[in-house]
Amino acid sequence: MQEYTITLRAKKDIAQNTMQYDFDKPKDFTFRAGQFAILDMPHPVHRDERPSFRSLSIASAPHEEILSFIMRNSQSAFKQNMLALHTGDAVTMKAPLGHMALPEDESVPVVFLAAGVGITPVRSMLRHAEQEQLKNPITLFYANRQKATAACLDEVMQCAVENYTCLAVMSRPTPQWTGLRGRINKEMIKDHVSDFVQTQFYVIGTTGFVGAMKEILQDLDVADHQLHIDNFG
Repeated sequence: MQEYTITLRAKKDIAQNTMQYDFDKPKDFTFRAGQFAILDMPHPVHRDERPSFRSLSIASAPHEEILSFIMRNSQSAFKQNMLALHTGDAVTMKAPLGHMALPEDESVPVVFLAAGVGITPVRSMLRHAEQEQLKNPITLFYANRQKATAACLDEVMQCAVENYTCLAVMSRPTPQWTGLRGRINKEMIKDHVSDFVQTQFYVIGTTGFVGAMKEILQDLDVADHQLHIDNFG
């Protein structure tokens, strides 16, 4: 892990109460799709009882020229400092970190179970799979309250990965929503996943979501070595 100074190129709203921050990528920086970074503010304006840094999954893929991070807005000092950034402002990054990555064997099926901004590392891995033309069968279950809160929804639904299925699930959908409704459950997974022995499952989201998905997968006799967990707290 090395330390870098990265400069903000752009920031934008990408969903309700959700921002994407794009930074220039250092020329010598490499990472694997699915890894994360620690961002820190050299001169934070806002302070609270928490440290000035955060661990954030990298949303961009390794081949892309920018480093992107996605987060929900809140009143925390760190997020208020991020919101206050202007184009050209610099932050400190320590990276890469983490071992989450797609299987090297392209015959191994992959299932993503992601909620909210848990889509961040999934977006990176899907874009990597698209770029490298990987053959892994990939199924994404993407849980949100409504379409308006679903970051990157159109992008991940349209991702041109071979053998790929995207299933968006809304717990409080508008009447216009025509996709899956409710919460990701055992029957929903069984309806769309046929192999519970070889498949690698990636569970990414809040503590409550991760706990619920782990319980379902354990009921389906998924072994611990098939589970890859990223708890967003």
